[in-house]
Amino acid sequence: MREDTSVGMARPLLDRIADWRERRPDQPAIDSGGRVITYDELHRSARRVAGKLRRAGVTRDVLVPLWLERSPELVVAALGALLAGGAYVGMDVQDPPGRVAQILADCAAPVVLTTRRLAGSLPAGHGTAVFVEDLVADESVEEPDGPGGAPDDLCYVTFTSGSTGAPKGVLVEHRGVAELVAWHIEKFAVRPGDRMPTMARPSFDGWGLEVWPCLAGGATLCLADNRLPESPQDMVDWLRDERITVGFFTTVLATQLLDARWPRDGVFRAMLLGGEKLHAPPRIRPKFALYNVYGPTETTMLATCGEITADAPADTPPPIGSPLPGLRAHVLDENRRPVPDGESGELHLSGIQVARGYLNRPELTERKFLPDTEHPRERMYATGDIVRRRPDGQLEFLGRNDSQIKLRGFRIEPGEIEAAMLELPGVTGAAVVVHETPGQDGAPLRRLVGYWTGAGDGSDSEHLGKLLAAAVPSYLLPHPLVRLDALPLTPHGKTDRPALAARPLDQPTEQNGGFRNDVERVLAEVWAKVLGLAAVGRADSFFDLGGDSILAMRAAAEARRRGVRLVAEDFFETDILHELAQSLLESIATRTGREGR
Repeated sequence: MREDTSVGMARPLLDRIADWRERRPDQPAIDSGGRVITYDELHRSARRVAGKLRRAGVTRDVLVPLWLERSPELVVAALGALLAGGAYVGMDVQDPPGRVAQILADCAAPVVLTTRRLAGSLPAGHGTAVFVEDLVADESVEEPDGPGGAPDDLCYVTFTSGSTGAPKGVLVEHRGVAELVAWHIEKFAVRPGDRMPTMARPSFDGWGLEVWPCLAGGATLCLADNRLPESPQDMVDWLRDERITVGFFTTVLATQLLDARWPRDGVFRAMLLGGEKLHAPPRIRPKFALYNVYGPTETTMLATCGEITADAPADTPPPIGSPLPGLRAHVLDENRRPVPDGESGELHLSGIQVARGYLNRPELTERKFLPDTEHPRERMYATGDIVRRRPDGQLEFLGRNDSQIKLRGFRIEPGEIEAAMLELPGVTGAAVVVHETPGQDGAPLRRLVGYWTGAGDGSDSEHLGKLLAAAVPSYLLPHPLVRLDALPLTPHGKTDRPALAARPLDQPTEQNGGFRNDVERVLAEVWAKVLGLAAVGRADSFFDLGGDSILAMRAAAEARRRGVRLVAEDFFETDILHELAQSLLESIATRTGREGR
């Protein structure tokens, strides 16, 4: 059986945004730390960008990479690309140059939108760099005659991890975005007066989920600071101060926020969480509505949604919900035949929101985008996710039928990391798996671990890690890298990934006796607690032990509770325990000296 909720064509995204410019020109469209841009200002600025892009050759389906950080200029640039008739490509300015060059070469774009400050970090030879701030300020730039964006036109391209070693671009059309936006606005009653946050990386399709339903609904988009908050509580306080009403958060961040203290009289009414499996409903029931959402990039941001109700079983992962109106869900066996309700099968999704395919990858497109089993003239996307349908029609996520990983909201193909590892000097074999340890809140702490074989010994892993960091984005870096004499194999001669995932990681050799001051001792205790480790040594790296930005917030908050004045940003100055402790001691000495004057 399958559930059919597909509908007709929704109102175009660009028409909705233009409407608010006409109806409420002075309504705040963007609020960035007090810098307010109205709908009229946003639209006029975007049309100036569109005029320049059209003169540069941007028309239907021409890609426009955005070499920009999260900022008002990023929103202006994306909207300008759409008004010109092109499709935007969000990028991450922190990505390694080699990966950036791969993406730009794939796009074959005539221009790249950026700023003067960021242009120097843009790899050369991939289109003309055009500065957004100059276009916005130039009132002489000719505006295009009309809006771009027909239903079958490309809206954006998101690059995801590729199993062959290179990122792959997913081609998403306007009709899918229009359908998603229409559902979101109706489901969460988005309207003028609402304020919605944007915190996602521009390269993540979650950025579009934050931005387009907000602006299409006449609400105000609030830009979070690019710096890390000191703790989840600080993030909740920011949501309160900014009067945020509806927001999407990755599962890892959402679970941290749900444990914080929320104001009793707050205006926040709906939280969407997704990006990876939610292992259990929140321990403390929030006063706002909570929705578990799921969606591959290939189905336009979101595919299913389910509310987590107050009576949800405490020891059972909440379902991922039911298909959105723009999609049909099929649960099929290995022969692509429907399975009975209650039995597991691979989820296939068809309908308006299904993407066009992959950029410059016709064979992969043909393999993953198949004829709909019940509507042969339509296509369905084979997600690779194993689910089962409950009696109430909601879907339960069970796992993957391949090695793909969802971690901290990112879709990760181990093959891409392994291919990069095999390019490192002396490496002859590589495998990347997820290693789990018990977490404080009952959910497992998950980290990527890389295993390699080849010349050298375990001491070479640190050097190889530095080389790998120059080849792949930070979210693809495994920590730690572990050398083995040989990778374990299954009886069929394939890498035994379950055996690697179950392999215990070596603990640090230097224990508590080596600490030279109380700050080192406290940091070691905090790291061990937050990272789920038995012990931590003074020469250990927080990120090499499996830390990330969310865990850095937790560690900083725990350290402050123990009297050590630490903020999450400190980890990005140095994450070596004894170096971090020394930096904190020097800060204490500096403050003491000032206070004694």
